[in-house]
Amino acid sequence: MTETIPSQAWTRRLDDTLTEYGKPAGLVSPATILKMLPAMVRIINNNRKKSAVGFDPISAMRTQPPGPNQGVPLGGIGGGSIGRGWRGDFRRWSLRPGFIHEKVVCADQFSLYVRRGNEAPQAVTLSPVKPADGTLSSWNWGLDPASATYHALFPRAWTVYEEPLPGVRLTCRQVSPFIPGNYQESSYPVAVFAWKLENSGQEPAEMSLMFSFQNGTGTVNDASGGHENAPFTLPMAEGVTLRHIHRQPKTVLSKSDLPPEIIEDPLTFAIACRKATGMKMSRRVRFTTSGDGSDVWQDFATDGMLEESGDGAVSASGETIGAAVAAKVNLKPGATKEIVFSLAWDMPRIHTGMGRTFHRHYTAFYGTSGDSAPLMAREALLQYGEWERKIAAWQNPILRDEGLPDWFKSALFNELYYLVEGGVIWAHTAEEQVLADSMGYFGYLEGHEYRMVNTYDVHFYSSIALAMLFPKIELGLQRDFAATVDMSIPQVRRTMLDNALRPRKIRGAMPHDLGWPQEDPFFLVNGYDFHDSGIWKDLNPKFVLQVYRDFTLTHDKAFLEQCWGAVEQAMEFMIRFDRDGDGLVENDGFPDQTYDAWSVKGPSAYTGCLWLACLQATVVMAEKLKKHRKAAFYVQLLDKASEAFERRLWNGTYYDYDSSTSRQHNSIMADALAGQWYTHMSGVPAVIPGDHTRSMLAKIYEKNVKGIQGGSIGAMNGVRPDGSIDRTSLQSQEVWSGSTYALAALMIQNGMVEEAFKTAWGVYHMTYEKMGYWFQTPEAWNEKGDYRSIAYMRPLAIWGMLHAWSQQKSAK
Repeated sequence: MTETIPSQAWTRRLDDTLTEYGKPAGLVSPATILKMLPAMVRIINNNRKKSAVGFDPISAMRTQPPGPNQGVPLGGIGGGSIGRGWRGDFRRWSLRPGFIHEKVVCADQFSLYVRRGNEAPQAVTLSPVKPADGTLSSWNWGLDPASATYHALFPRAWTVYEEPLPGVRLTCRQVSPFIPGNYQESSYPVAVFAWKLENSGQEPAEMSLMFSFQNGTGTVNDASGGHENAPFTLPMAEGVTLRHIHRQPKTVLSKSDLPPEIIEDPLTFAIACRKATGMKMSRRVRFTTSGDGSDVWQDFATDGMLEESGDGAVSASGETIGAAVAAKVNLKPGATKEIVFSLAWDMPRIHTGMGRTFHRHYTAFYGTSGDSAPLMAREALLQYGEWERKIAAWQNPILRDEGLPDWFKSALFNELYYLVEGGVIWAHTAEEQVLADSMGYFGYLEGHEYRMVNTYDVHFYSSIALAMLFPKIELGLQRDFAATVDMSIPQVRRTMLDNALRPRKIRGAMPHDLGWPQEDPFFLVNGYDFHDSGIWKDLNPKFVLQVYRDFTLTHDKAFLEQCWGAVEQAMEFMIRFDRDGDGLVENDGFPDQTYDAWSVKGPSAYTGCLWLACLQATVVMAEKLKKHRKAAFYVQLLDKASEAFERRLWNGTYYDYDSSTSRQHNSIMADALAGQWYTHMSGVPAVIPGDHTRSMLAKIYEKNVKGIQGGSIGAMNGVRPDGSIDRTSLQSQEVWSGSTYALAALMIQNGMVEEAFKTAWGVYHMTYEKMGYWFQTPEAWNEKGDYRSIAYMRPLAIWGMLHAWSQQKSAK
C-alpha cells in the first residue's frame, strides 16, 4: 500500500503552537451561578458519596483541560482504545468503558538509529517532548519539531519526518481496523505502524527503528508489582508480550458503607515486528522505565540492535518495566525500505460496578483467556494492507466528490474517532455464548465527562453515523431501547436540579440512557438524575423517529415489526402531554428535553416539530405494517396538531421558541426544526410547510449563524429577534457543535447548500483551527470559545450532512 497522504487530511507541523486554547466555560454569569447553586451543591454532595465507594461520578467541568494534544486513536470498536497524540505520544487511555485518563507514558516511543561508513552512529527518539519527570534521561530527546508534520484522516494517520537525522526521511503510517460493514476485524484492539525509511544521503546507511512500550497505562498500578514480560515468535512476527495485572474496584452502590472490593483482571499488551528479507530483528524483553533508561538506550544507540534479556522476571513493587523491539536494514543512497510494527492489547472482560461480567465482541474470534495479544498483533501485521485497501475504497468516493469542501471531508472522517475513543462497550454477557454474528450489547458514552451509556436524546443526532456505517450495531442498539419501554424501575431517587423524589424509570417512557458503566448498564437503565427524564417530551418521539429512519436505511422489516409494539406504547404515553386536546404536546415549564438547562413552557418549536414528525413516521409505519386503523387515528391527530403548531408558534417569519408569555418566548432557536430534518432523512412527507421551513432557516442563518462573529463559531442556540444572544439560560447562550451539524443537514435538504457549509464551517474552524479541540470535540462552547463537556457524541451528526448531500445528488 502506498504511503500517499490524502490532501484532505488534517495537517499540523510538530512545532505548531496555538495562540489560544479553550478552557472550561463555567456557569457564565453571577445570575446563572446563583440559579444553579442549589443543584451544584446537591451534585457535589452526591458525588462525594459515590466516590467513597469507588464510583467515578459525573464531572460537569474538567478542572484540568486535556490541552490541544490529541490525535487519531488506536484500536477498533469496543476493545478499549489508546489515544496517540499528533506529536507521537501515547497519551489517552480508555481500556475500561467509563474510565478515561490522560497520561503520557514517555517510554511508549519510536526511536531511530543511523550509521554511515566509519562515522559515529547517531540515535534519536522521534519525539520533540522530553519527559518532565526526569525519567529516561539518557535517551536523546533532541528531535527538531520543525522537521516533522502530522496528517490525520481517521482511522489512519501519517507522520512525515524530514531529516530527523541527516540524510534520512521517514514516513509512519498509523492504521487501525475501522472498516464500515466489517463486524470482525473492526472489533480488534490493534494498531499498525508501517514505517517507510528513505536514505536521502550520499552514502550507504545502516538504519534501525526501535518500538518501546511500558507494561501499563501510566497509572500507579504500573508500579504495584507482579507484571511480567516474555518473548514470542510466530510465523512472520516476532515480539514481546507484556502481561499486566489490572486492578480495579468493584463498586456496589447498595453497600455504600463498605470500601470497594478489588478485582484483578488480565490485561496483556503485545508489541511485534513483521519479519522481512534483509532485515535484522532484535528485542529487549525487559528494561526499567522508571530510571534513566540507559540499559536499553546505550544498547540501541551503539549498533541499532537490542540484547534479549529479562525474560520471566516479575516486576517489583515501586518499579515500572517496559520492553522494546527493533529492526535494522541497510539502504543504498536513494533506496527505501519498510519496517512494520504492531501493537495489540487483550482485556477480554468488562466488569460493571455491580458485578456483572461481559466479554468483549472480539473474543468471539480470539477467546476469553486474555492471552491473545500476540496472535492479534500478528494478524494485524499480515492483514493491515488489506485493511488499508478497504478503508481507501470506503473513503475515496467521498474524497473525490468535488462538490464537498475539503475541510468538510476532513472533519467528516475525523469525528468518527468517538466510535473508538468514546468509552465504547461492544460485548456479550458472560452467561451468553459469544457468537460472531451476534452484535450483543453496544454502548458508548454521552461524553468523557457525562459518562452515561447511549444517552438517547443525544444519540438521536449521532446515530446517523452508526446507521450508515455499522447498521447491524445500530439496529441492536434500537432493539435494546425498545425493550425498555415497558420497563418500570420504582427505585426512588432525588433529582439534582429540583430536589424532588422520583422513580428511576416509569412504564411507557423511554429512558434517558442505558445506565452507568459503574452500575449495571443495559439492565439498570436511566442513570441520569439531573431531572426526572420520565416526563421529558423529546425522548419518545426520538425513539419513534429513529426506528423508522433505521428501517429506511436497512429495509429490515423484521426490525420494524419487532419494534412496533414499543412504538405504539411510546406514542400512547406521549398523548397524555396534550393537556388541552389540540393534538399538540406541551412542555411543562422546566427543561424537559435535550436542552436540559433551558426552560420551555407550553407548545414549543423544538418539541412540537419532533412530535409532528413522529406522528408522521407512525402513520407511515402503521401503513407498511397494515395497521390501517392505527394509521387513520394518527392521521387525524397529525392534522389537528399541525394546525395548532402553525397557529400557536408561527409568527409570520419564523417559529417562536415556545408559546408562553416569557421574555424568551419569541427567541430564535437554531435547532427548532430537528424533527423536519428526520422527515427528510427518512423520506416521509414533511410536517412543516416548505416555505415556512426555508423562511425559518433563513432567519436562523441571518441571526444565529452570521449574526454571531460573522458565522465563525457555528450556530448560537438562542438569539433574540434584535440579534442579541438569548441569555436566559446556560444553554441558550452556547453553540452546540452537533446541533449545528444537524442544522446544516436540514439546510442541505432544503437547497441551502452554500449556507449549510458556511454554517458547519464555524464548527470546523473552532475545532480544528482555532481552539485546539481536535479529536475531543466538545458538546458546546460559548461566544468566547470556552467549552463545556469535552469529547462528546453529538458531533457525529456531521454524517447527517453527508446523508443529506447524497439524497440531494440522488434526487438530481
